[in-house]
Amino acid sequence: MIYLDTLPPVRSMWIILIILLLLSMLIRCIEQSTIVINDTRLKKLADGGSKKASRLLNFLDGGSGSFISSMQFVSAFLLLSAGICAAFMYLIPMTVYFHGFGMHFNLAFIISFVIIAMLSTIIYLILGEFIPKGIAGKYSESIALAFSSVSIFITYICMPFVCIPSIISRFFFKLFGVSGSENDEDVTEEEIRMMVDIGSESGVIDDDEKEMIHNIFEFDDKPIEDIMTHRTDAVVLWINDGADKWEQVINETNHTRYPVCGASIDDVIGVLNARDFYRFLLSNRYGDLRSILREPYFVPESLKADEVFSQMQKSNTHFGVVLDEYGGFMGIVTQEDLIEEIVGELYSEYDVPEQELEIYRLPDCDDKWVVLGSAEIDDVADELGIEIPDEEYNTFAGLILNELGTVPGDGETPELQIGNMKIRVTKIAEHRIDETVVTLIKDSERKSENEEKSSDSEGDGEN
Repeated sequence: MIYLDTLPPVRSMWIILIILLLLSMLIRCIEQSTIVINDTRLKKLADGGSKKASRLLNFLDGGSGSFISSMQFVSAFLLLSAGICAAFMYLIPMTVYFHGFGMHFNLAFIISFVIIAMLSTIIYLILGEFIPKGIAGKYSESIALAFSSVSIFITYICMPFVCIPSIISRFFFKLFGVSGSENDEDVTEEEIRMMVDIGSESGVIDDDEKEMIHNIFEFDDKPIEDIMTHRTDAVVLWINDGADKWEQVINETNHTRYPVCGASIDDVIGVLNARDFYRFLLSNRYGDLRSILREPYFVPESLKADEVFSQMQKSNTHFGVVLDEYGGFMGIVTQEDLIEEIVGELYSEYDVPEQELEIYRLPDCDDKWVVLGSAEIDDVADELGIEIPDEEYNTFAGLILNELGTVPGDGETPELQIGNMKIRVTKIAEHRIDETVVTLIKDSERKSENEEKSSDSEGDGEN
């Protein structure tokens, strides 16, 4: 028999609960503020005579890792205490309440526990994550300096409690053969991303800077296949064409380097630098073109972007030829392509960015878009604001070919409908879908069209 009058007074427990939650939110604010505070600004304040800034700067230089662990320990302790307090207040009363409706006691207890756990998690996200991050992002300097003594005090008090879990963790790391974190003061990629996001929200870091930092972290995970210019889009020179043809192609395209092929597209025999070619024309126009070719730098498709960039830097190479697992020519990659993955598009005086848009809306038409076949599926979905099935293809042309089930011939203009898109192919060259016009269909129009089709099919069946 459970006697509810033996439980602690609800009013007292509510006071304790509120105090624990507020203290936890304060600790999280101090932690986040101290993490994202600008070191340069802190040094400037310390040089200007601020004792708090000087004390905090010296403390962070020697024990930032212990500080983070200690603050997380205190925050977790307070939140767990708040959860236990909430359980004392409502777990048994809620169980008795559900049990009163004829529910089995064990089932009533489990349901009550799940409800309290879910509510506690929501409160934790609000008071332990969202609000502290928002406040810390805007007032990081003021909070970090005002509570610098609290930060130092908590770090030293909690150091024994933090060291014991750290030692136990390292024991299990060795037991399971995991390297673990040998230096507790190391900052993880996720923490840096979090600091960047907070700095962006507070205005300390510009949106362009934020995007660039995130691009750096994604750089080492990006396959070179996603960055290279595919061989169908690359400008290739053929060794048997001669100097006159090469001069025409170079004058029309204005590139710096070109892959040169022999008997077939997979037979890459060298790379031509346009500067070497014009020197050749001035000195000996009818000499051997092979003499001015440079050794091609081959890049396996399996490499990631950061590996390729590092290797090209070491070998002082600006132009790479990407090969597949069979040694076939897949495409080309330049140092400029790799740098653009971090800093964004770079244009020369010969580039016309407006003409290179792969997705753009037709003038005076809210629902009609021109989409090039080379456009990435994810970019099309984002730009048009729709969902597109992403299967084994990466480009919009791949989606269309997958739906058609055949390769259309040059000059054909097939039309098809995929989801909310009516697609009319307007340009095909060398069996490649170059350009399409996409008309977006509203859900209501799509529904009425489907109803008409179903009624027509029923009518044909009756006949």
